[in-house]
Amino acid sequence: MRGGLLPVALAAALAGAPAMSGVVARAPDGFTIVHQAWVGRPPQAQWDALVDWGGWWADAHTVSGSARNIDLDLEANGELEEEWEDGEVLHATVLRALAPRQLRLSGAFGPLQALPVSGVLDIVLAPEREGTRITLSYRVGGPPSADLARLAPDVDALLAEGFARLLVHVPPAAEPREPQED
Repeated sequence: MRGGLLPVALAAALAGAPAMSGVVARAPDGFTIVHQAWVGRPPQAQWDALVDWGGWWADAHTVSGSARNIDLDLEANGELEEEWEDGEVLHATVLRALAPRQLRLSGAFGPLQALPVSGVLDIVLAPEREGTRITLSYRVGGPPSADLARLAPDVDALLAEGFARLLVHVPPAAEPREPQED
């Protein structure tokens, strides 16, 4: 088993369901990765975990060294960005945010960011039994000279780790709000 798939299998076992994961298609000009699992919490609770991106993404897969520097703006053209004192990085742009069902981003993650490629990351949350079926798919395309088939396993390892962390992440409770006076 690839090192990147072990965290997904572990998270799926913790979530109580089998996981489907990995590179499902690849060629020199593109690839598709799919990760899927079931979690025993409702879609809204899973959505809350998903949009707390900095809470579940690994520090090791950031530019700043801290995932807490990642922020997700959930509107069309909103940004998944990492910002800290010495710089900032745009990781992706929000194409669709339909709470609590679907988040679609456009961006080149990991080793792809320096290449002339396009990637669409789709995360779909569907109610199933007493929980949620989560399907993450990442479709990447670019020129054959990018040799994307060679990079697919590295990108899969990055996403597999993130997906495993997402499956077990519980976001901090929202701060209680003071009643508004009319």
